[in-house]
Amino acid sequence: MSQNMIKKPSSKVVTALLQCCCHLGGIQANIQMRDYIFGTRPGDKINIIDIQKMWDKMVLAARLFLSIKDTKSIMVVSNKDFGRKAVLKFCEATGATPITGRFIPGGFSNFEIKNVREPRLLIAADAFSDRQTIEEAAKARAPVIAFCNTDNSLSYVDVGIAMNNRSASALGAGFYLLGKIINHIKRGDEIDDNLRDGIESYIYRDADELNSLYQEAKREKEGEICMQEEPKNEEVSVNEE
Repeated sequence: MSQNMIKKPSSKVVTALLQCCCHLGGIQANIQMRDYIFGTRPGDKINIIDIQKMWDKMVLAARLFLSIKDTKSIMVVSNKDFGRKAVLKFCEATGATPITGRFIPGGFSNFEIKNVREPRLLIAADAFSDRQTIEEAAKARAPVIAFCNTDNSLSYVDVGIAMNNRSASALGAGFYLLGKIINHIKRGDEIDDNLRDGIESYIYRDADELNSLYQEAKREKEGEICMQEEPKNEEVSVNEE
């Protein structure tokens, strides 16, 4: 994918975003988020997020990230358990600093607190659940990037990426692709390479889900073995007298 093509997601990226349900918003829509809504799904009235507008904000977020020379001063936060793996993997790929434990009030501004941090930029997995961290970053005059669902407020958010932030797979895909865009602009990494496995490595799985995936893979493997052991049909010639 070339620098010019970054303006538009490839068909592979669009497919990945759809498969991970990144485009599925909430039933409600905040007035600040209405411009990012493509339409409403019949039946359940779920708001559908515009993929191109989602992509545009991811590219803008990547450029803001790259404007900060000291990547360690970029803080990435998720208060949700299922978002923390994606945060850790994103920070590993980009050099940012993860905040995955409980955020202590005043952690960005109260210098009496041990190990107080001064972010140059904050990236939040959820504009709603990470609200306290977002507000403190804004008070510390740090710009904020946040993944925002259709019913989230953009208050204190400088770059809101319209995306489903209530799904482990959606957040995994969002953070993975944001990291890929950053490294594409920075050093020319291909965004389309290894999409499936790359996104999967960012997705949080609980014990039951992991066991279910293991059993499914086991059944598939057993099916392959059975097919390999199935006797081949051999042609038999019949002598006619």
